[in-house]
Amino acid sequence: MSLYRRDQFAREAIDILLKRNAARQANLGTESEDEEREFARVTWSEDLKIISVIDPEFWGVIQEQE
Repeated sequence: MSLYRRDQFAREAIDILLKRNAARQANLGTESEDEEREFARVTWSEDLKIISVIDPEFWGVIQEQE
């Protein structure tokens, strides 16, 4: 079972990263510049690396959905 489901600290840390990404994605619009989109992509990639350290199993699940 994923650490995300077993450990409150892991869940809270991952949830912060997921919420940050959700906010970034929600703020991108049709008029967003390429630089803004690239920043969102790079930042999400960095967040995914952090998630992979916290919980590799959970990381594997969200990687498959991209």
